[in-house]
Amino acid sequence: MIKKTIYNLMFNESLSYTQGTLTYTWLRVPGGWNLTVENKIGITNTFIPQRAEWKELAHEMENKATDLAGRKIVKE
Repeated sequence: MIKKTIYNLMFNESLSYTQGTLTYTWLRVPGGWNLTVENKIGITNTFIPQRAEWKELAHEMENKATDLAGRKIVKE
């Protein structure tokens, strides 16, 4: 089974995870991703272009939230 990451999302497919009080939702769009971050106070949206310099940061954020089996490894 292939682990779902932001890099293998199809267009208009999303991937979400929660870390503490924040919920991150990555939506694959043409040219990159739309990242939505939600908490009790509000919502922010950011477009992340698909460029190599962002790939390492996005991968690091994703690894902090889940392990290879998709289990949550961040303690709240």
